[in-house]
Formats: sequence, C-alpha cells, structure tokens
Amino acid sequence: MGTATVSPKVRTQHELNITRVFDAPRELVWKAWTDPEHMKQWFGPRQFEALDLTVDVRARGKWRDRLHSDGFTDSAGEWRTADVWQGGEYMEVVEPERLVFTFHWEEGSGLPEHDTVVTITFQEHGGKTTMNFHQAFFVTQEDRDGHMKGWNSSLDKLEEFLREVEYGG
Repeated sequence: MGTATVSPKVRTQHELNITRVFDAPRELVWKAWTDPEHMKQWFGPRQFEALDLTVDVRARGKWRDRLHSDGFTDSAGEWRTADVWQGGEYMEVVEPERLVFTFHWEEGSGLPEHDTVVTITFQEHGGKTTMNFHQAFFVTQEDRDGHMKGWNSSLDKLEEFLREVEYGG
C-alpha cells in the first residue's frame, strides 16, 4: 500500500501566515483575544460587528459569534447585508503565550464549512508584542485569500483597539 504526501508548495498554498507587531504589552494583546468584551470591539472585518459572542477559553471550550453587517460590497460588486455565524473549539490555551483553536463557518453561511486550525503565539519584547498567526488547511487558495483579507482587516481593528486601550485614544 502506498502513502500519499502533499508537496511543500501545495501545502503552503493552503496555509495562512500573518505576523503583526503591536505596540502593546503581551498581557493586553492576550486579553484582547480572550476577553469577550474586548473581542467584541475588534473581532471581524471592517463593516462587520461581532454580536452574540461567547468564548470559553480553555482546552475543549467553545467559541461562537455572529458577524453582522448593515451593508458591504461583495466580491461581485453587489451591496449586501449579512449575518454569518462562525465558531470552533479551543484546543490549547497557554496564557499569555499561545492559543490554538478550530475555526469554521456554520451551515447556511454560504462560506466554506470545513474546519481549519488557528495557532497564535505572542512574544513580548520591549513593551511590544509580536503575534504570529497561522491557519491551515484551506481547501482552495481562494478560501485562504478570503481569510487573509478578513483577518488582516480584523487585525487592523485590533491594532486600533489596543491603541485606544493602551493610550486612552
């Protein structure tokens, strides 16, 4: 019986890696990822708001939220409103260093409904935090690229939120 392997090129086409440096201490960045009141302020791309957010940040704990938009332009150039549910399960929680959780769009969202695994590490240096974000495996590059756009938009909002919290606006 043979074995199947995935070439490194194909594998990396279906993985997402993002590194950001936040001008905030690691404990604050950790709290922004784990405290639902903080998460509601930034979680989700621009023009979307995280509603009905629940998190149980412990191994085997669940997370879930509804992303709501009163209006945005979709990839076809059409103006839409939206409510989509996403969620998953925490697999590993090492405060304040590492979060690992599954991510999926719920049935009926119109988005790919397979699970991916998100791994985030946080390293502090000189009062700043380097966040390494990894998500895998996507079925298509298009799915990966959609997540890249969404996560980068969310992380821009996170950066603004951290600045407000850290410096009072």
